[in-house]
Amino acid sequence: MKNFLIICLLFFTLANAVEAKWATIDNAPIKASYAKKIAIKNDGSYEILTHASYLILNEVGRQRFASMALIYNGSNEKLEILEASTVYKGKKYPLAREQLEDKPLASDPSGFDQKRQMLLAFPKTEIGATICIKHRLTIKKPILDRFFGEILYFGYEEYVARAQIIIKSHLPLNIQINDPQNYLATKKTKSGQRHLIEIKLKKPIYKMIISEKQAIANPEDFTWIALSSLKNWSELATKYEPHLASNFSQKLPRDFKDILRQALQKKSELDQINIVTTLLATKIRYMGDWRTIEGGYIPRKLNEISRTQMGDCKDFSAATAAILAKLGFKAELAIVMRGIGIVQNQTLPSFNNFNHMITKITGKSGTIYWIDPTNFVSMAGGIFPDIADKYALVISKANPSYEKIPPVDSKRALAHIKKELTIWAHNKISERGTILFKNEAALGLTGAKLITSEENIRDVIFYMLADGSHLDEKNKISMQLPKLDSRLVEDLSIDYNLTRENELISTNVGIALKLASSETLANLYNISQDYVSKIIVDQFPRTLKRTTIVKNVGAKNLEFLNKSIHTPWIDVERKCSTKTNDLYICDTYVLHRNIIPRGEFITPEFVALKNWLKDHFKDIIIVFEQIHREAKPQSMTPSNL
Repeated sequence: MKNFLIICLLFFTLANAVEAKWATIDNAPIKASYAKKIAIKNDGSYEILTHASYLILNEVGRQRFASMALIYNGSNEKLEILEASTVYKGKKYPLAREQLEDKPLASDPSGFDQKRQMLLAFPKTEIGATICIKHRLTIKKPILDRFFGEILYFGYEEYVARAQIIIKSHLPLNIQINDPQNYLATKKTKSGQRHLIEIKLKKPIYKMIISEKQAIANPEDFTWIALSSLKNWSELATKYEPHLASNFSQKLPRDFKDILRQALQKKSELDQINIVTTLLATKIRYMGDWRTIEGGYIPRKLNEISRTQMGDCKDFSAATAAILAKLGFKAELAIVMRGIGIVQNQTLPSFNNFNHMITKITGKSGTIYWIDPTNFVSMAGGIFPDIADKYALVISKANPSYEKIPPVDSKRALAHIKKELTIWAHNKISERGTILFKNEAALGLTGAKLITSEENIRDVIFYMLADGSHLDEKNKISMQLPKLDSRLVEDLSIDYNLTRENELISTNVGIALKLASSETLANLYNISQDYVSKIIVDQFPRTLKRTTIVKNVGAKNLEFLNKSIHTPWIDVERKCSTKTNDLYICDTYVLHRNIIPRGEFITPEFVALKNWLKDHFKDIIIVFEQIHREAKPQSMTPSNL
């Protein structure tokens, strides 16, 4: 459950779309074959015996086996290497004892864990060589008693020529198969008290997307089998709940009581929640997971969290829920898959669908707040983008549930740039303006001065205002930043003043100005119908507004540039006009969906949207009919535009 700190959403820019397609066997670095035997005991502990071979196909595969690392949990798992060798040109080269090292890994700086690494340096790792390894992994204790849940992937980012898995379980297992291209042969039987499942790969498989930032792997496109001793998610929540119930009956430590006392002085629910999470973030330092079997899934005692002044997501959530429960809120712990652009796999119940713990808080009026207290900042009234629109398992004795967290409201998350341009001699433009950030759109700047210098913040914002170009220092005239030292997300306003050089365009009919581009729109119209995955076009749904006033200019046929379109994915509108010898350009983009599935972007409706955006919003310029240039730059001071 690693922390994903949200502090720089404002500065996030996606690269233009690249070619996203399925890799072919020619792209594969190795060819794998393996046989596995999985033995599951009645208490849910299990053992995996693996016999695998890997044929090295190219230099990438060769480098992969120069030193092969197997990572395991030293506190609850035992890894044994039974055989290891390289076969090259018919000759066998066994792995010598000195070429195998088993050592604990140093704890990550963000937390403590019990990870160990088995490092194998195989001899004769040449292209054409085959690496052979046989090992046994024993899971000594299950996450929950009499529970087993796992997902077995086939060919996921690995070329597999042959595979066979035999599962023998004393626990009854439910099975869910996702095999869209008929790769697997599966047989389920019972012998006495043991349940047998045999899985065999019928043909070679290799499923890997060749792409970069915009592509998101869709679990439905891959071949996998989910196994679980439970049938539905509420059963998992009910089984998990007794391990978490004690958090609400514990006595609050002194510093947590102090947080409670300060929260009681607040009148509104939002203020009470925000001060609890803000003060916790101040008092308790976030650390990574505790990798013992219980510590990996069970919060520590409140006194221990308070004493050590540190905690992971489970500890933060438990402390938050305990304090808010004392304030009269209905507080429940929940687990979720945290991460922007990570798609959850809708399978049988298992812990594979989650990597993070949060809280579900219900107010006295019934309002629901999804609170992630591990964030650097607090925002009870909104949804953090990395948990928005994700399924969460709510751990409750009375009402366990598997429910979806709401998405970010695109109309709440607003960024509005209002700017005034004055053109003067020597092809220079003076620009003054105000940037307004509201709700989720303010996440990237909230508390920024607690992390970095004002100079760095200023430089990053100037870079954004210059559409991803670096301005010379002489052109960064001024910027008035708000305090930016609070952990509470509030609306922010920034006044700025800059100079642009050589941005006017000379044409055969006059001087022109290119309209500002939008990375979000570019990411939409660059999506190819040939892409094979889901595509992410922005960090979260939001509204982007840009109001531009160009002083002392005129232009013809402005009605040609006035365009609007409303779709399920985005609403786009541009309005151009002239007022008292000034040109007004108002652009508004309301992005409803930041992740677009392939089933949608190949539709005629989406193709029509792409073409419309290219026609009306890509590389658009306005040619001035008349232009009055200032002889020198005016004294520019921010004003209400």
